[in-house]
Amino acid sequence: MVDSVATITHSIILELYGNGNPDKAILSGLREAETIDSKRAESVWPVLFEKLDDRYLSGSPDGRPTWAETAIYTALRCYAIYQQGSESIVYESSIGPESTGKPLFTALASLRTHEDMEIALDRRLQNLFSSRAFLSTIKAVTQLVRILKSSGLNLKIDFAQLAQDLYKFQKSFEAANQIRLKWGRQYYHLSKENINKEVSDNE
Repeated sequence: MVDSVATITHSIILELYGNGNPDKAILSGLREAETIDSKRAESVWPVLFEKLDDRYLSGSPDGRPTWAETAIYTALRCYAIYQQGSESIVYESSIGPESTGKPLFTALASLRTHEDMEIALDRRLQNLFSSRAFLSTIKAVTQLVRILKSSGLNLKIDFAQLAQDLYKFQKSFEAANQIRLKWGRQYYHLSKENINKEVSDNE
């Protein structure tokens, strides 16, 4: 059975975190290299390519990265940005009744309840949702992770699911629209948890 993009990403993140002894060289390289074919990204290649199933590896004569390689690398980079300066792991799955991890856009919805953030954050999300270029989407998602990191909410994010979303996003125009719709639901839906937070912030 072939592992999913999310499963592979999960495994790599746990290896990079190293039970509290993170691989600082690889994490630094991830933060500094925007794309998988950047020079600084070479430090992550061994752990990434070792875990990829054959069908996810590029067989392109020009070495062009596959959808899976791009999606997983982007999610790992987002994780590295979000992990910086934190002792405990900042990643957790959002699947399962005991999980405390949140999808990225659900976490951003929590940040949206802060009145001073809502307008600027909504503008960024509207630009993301209206973009049809995948590279622009990657840059926007990465910047949103930086904003969430700087907010100090300290939410655990499901970066494995982000990788799976980014993988599907590249498959077709229809698939990209489905992922944008999914992200939009997560961001604009005011959950009970966020409503309670909004009330407490205004008291």
